[in-house]
Amino acid sequence: MTDVSKAPADEAPAGVIRTLRELPRPAIVLLFGIALNRMGSFVALFLVLYLTGIGYSPAQAGFVLTGFGVGSIVGTFVGGSVTGRFGARAVIVWSMLLCGFSTAGLAAVTAIVPLLIVSFAAGAFGQMYRPAAATMLAELTPPQRLVMTSAASRFGLNLGAAIGPLLGVWLAAAFSYQVVFVVNAVVDLLFAVVVLLVMPAAAGHRLREDTAAPEETARYRDLLRDRRFLLFLAGMFITAVAEVQYQSTLPLEVQQRGYPTALYGAVVALNGALVILVELPLTTLIQRFSMRATVAAGCLLLGIGLGLFGLPFGPWVFILGAVVWTLGEIISAPSIGAYPALAAPTPALRSRYIGALSTCQTAGWAVGPSVGTALFEYVGGAVWVMCAGLGVLACLGMRAGVRDLVPR
Repeated sequence: MTDVSKAPADEAPAGVIRTLRELPRPAIVLLFGIALNRMGSFVALFLVLYLTGIGYSPAQAGFVLTGFGVGSIVGTFVGGSVTGRFGARAVIVWSMLLCGFSTAGLAAVTAIVPLLIVSFAAGAFGQMYRPAAATMLAELTPPQRLVMTSAASRFGLNLGAAIGPLLGVWLAAAFSYQVVFVVNAVVDLLFAVVVLLVMPAAAGHRLREDTAAPEETARYRDLLRDRRFLLFLAGMFITAVAEVQYQSTLPLEVQQRGYPTALYGAVVALNGALVILVELPLTTLIQRFSMRATVAAGCLLLGIGLGLFGLPFGPWVFILGAVVWTLGEIISAPSIGAYPALAAPTPALRSRYIGALSTCQTAGWAVGPSVGTALFEYVGGAVWVMCAGLGVLACLGMRAGVRDLVPR
C-alpha cells in the first residue's frame, strides 16, 4: 500500500470524462446496468400501498415491508460471502434471476405468510448483488480512478432513484400494482442477461484468476482483526441511522410545524437535484484531498445539516439544512463507496469488506426510523440533536478508522 499523496503523477486523480474513457467496456456496461436496475426497483416504494389496497391493515402491510427490510440486511451480508466463493459475475446473475422471480411472486400471492416469505426473498436477492457489483467494479477499475468511478455509480443510482418512482406511479395509475412488480421483475432479469452476456468475454477470466484460490480461506472473521476498518463500519452505521431520518422523521417535523407537504417534497427534491448535478464535477476536486479528511468532514456536515431541521426558525431552515446535509453526502459518499476495496488487505477479502459496508449501511437504514420516530414522539426535537451528535461521532470514527491508502 502507498499513501495517496505520494502517488505517481500518471496515477493522479482524473476528471469524469477521462475516467469513463479509460474504463474497460464491461465496467461501463455495469454502471449502466446498476442505474437501470435502480430505475426499475419499485418494491419498497409501493408494497404498502399495494397491500392496503387489497385489504390488509397498515400494520400488516408494515410487517411485510419489515420482512423485505430484514431480507435486505441478510442479502447484503450473504452477498459478500458468496461473491468471494463463487465470483461476482455468478452472484449478480443468480441474485437478479431469483430477485426477478421473487418480485413477480408478489403479484401472484395474496395470503400474509406467502407474502412475507416472498417479500423477504425479494429483499435478500435484490440486495445480494450489491457487494458483487461493487467487487466487480473494483476489479475492473484502476485504483486511482475508484473514487470517481464510485461517484459515477452513485450518479446512476440517484438518477434511477429520481426516475423510478415517477415510472412506478405511472404504471400503477395506468395499469395496476401487479404490473409495477412485473416490470420490476423484468428489469432484474434484463440486468442478469446483460451481465451474463457482457462480462465473461472481457472480465470473467481476470476475476476468476484473482479470486479462485485464496477465497477458500477468506472469512468475515478475518475482517474483525482490522480494528480500524471496524471503526469505519461503526461510523457508517451511525451515519446511516442519522441520514434515514429525512425519510422517516422529517415529514413528521414539517407536518407538526404546520408547513405544507410540498415543503418536504422540495427538500427531498433539492437533495436529489444537487447530488445529480453537483457530485460528479465536485468529486474531481474532492478526490485530490485526503480520503480520511473528506469522509470525516462529509459525515460531520451530514449530521449537522440534519440537525438544522430542529432549529425553531422559518421554512428557510429546512432548505439550509438540506444544502448542508447534501454537501456532506457529496463530499463523503464517493470515497466511502471506494474505500472498502482499497482497504481490503488481499483480493480474497475484498468482497467481504464491501459486503460489511453494505450490511452496516442497510442495518442503519433499518434501525434508524424506529429510533427517530420514537424520539420524535416522546422527546420532540431531540431527534435532530441526535443527528448532529451522530455526525460528530461518525466524524471521530472515520478520522480514527480511515487510512489514506491505495493498492500498489
